[in-house]
Amino acid sequence: EPYTTSKLATAAGVSVHIVRDYVVRGLVHPVRRTPGGHGLYDHRMLARLRLVRALFEAGIDLDELAPLCQALDADGDATEILANLRLQLETRRQQLAAVDRQIATMMNAQDEEHLYG
Repeated sequence: EPYTTSKLATAAGVSVHIVRDYVVRGLVHPVRRTPGGHGLYDHRMLARLRLVRALFEAGIDLDELAPLCQALDADGDATEILANLRLQLETRRQQLAAVDRQIATMMNAQDEEHLYG
């Protein structure tokens, strides 16, 4: 069963505005159109929308995801793009781990202050 823009947005947990923005950016696209011109999407576009959104929320810029989506649309080799994304995610994980350590240190200091202060 095809997804309308609204149903696609709901299934992905995003707003219709995000779907429309991603269509304009070439990140997702309708697989066909109704006679009235409305876009219809399939499960592959839902999976892509979820992936793009997850990568965006992980700190990957949408402009960096366009080449990936273009390669996927062309059935091209996306290996290099995917490898680069993995490196970016690893860098982000390391940055988040450093922030987490800072927070833990601050929490420990506060606990000690309350205990001895």
